[in-house]
Amino acid sequence: MHTARALIELQEHDLLILRLEKELEEMPEKRAILTARAKLADIEKIRERTEAAIHAMDAVSRRIEDQIAVASDKMAAEQKKLESGEINSAKEVQAVSMELDALNRRVALLEGELLAEMQKRENGDAQLAKIDAALADGHRAESTMLDRFKDRGGELLTRIETARRERAALLDVLGAELGARYEALRLSHHGVAVATLDDAMCTGCRVTLPSVKVLRLNEGPDIGSCPGCGRILIVRGE
Repeated sequence: MHTARALIELQEHDLLILRLEKELEEMPEKRAILTARAKLADIEKIRERTEAAIHAMDAVSRRIEDQIAVASDKMAAEQKKLESGEINSAKEVQAVSMELDALNRRVALLEGELLAEMQKRENGDAQLAKIDAALADGHRAESTMLDRFKDRGGELLTRIETARRERAALLDVLGAELGARYEALRLSHHGVAVATLDDAMCTGCRVTLPSVKVLRLNEGPDIGSCPGCGRILIVRGE
């Protein structure tokens, strides 16, 4: 392949790769996936807080249940005293009866607190179920968008890989020295290393060159250098 043609095609491949990579980066499906994942992350945080609140409710309920058990055991012991006949005086009987009444009130109060905690726990479970449903819906939506992204993105990636393979073959045509020059100019000129001489104008920097410089370029080799922008300048093509 003619060197000038190889340079032009290499430039076209690089511009194509840049365009395809930009298209891949800006795919609506990709943005939608990122948005969906951000929402899922927010819901996960809410779920963690809800679970922590439920665990705290369970801890409170266990503590109340323990207190009820202690009070109930004490009530049973006091009742046993009354039934055993060990207490002989009316004063002692009155004291035990008063203790039993206090314990009964204590147990009733604790059972009310436990019932309230159980209601809160039930509400927490309902909230957690709603959160899990929202997560399931979010993951399904993300999966659908991911499949679409893979289909379209996979097509773009295939085209990019094909262009890169063809690009490598074109670089081989240029040889090490010209290839290195091309790469350096591509990096320093926003991806555009090659221009052509269109009458007296460089198509890279769009500057009309002085007639003397144009004459020298036309008298020289097919491939030169733009005196204005420094890009590789195709003076004469294939």
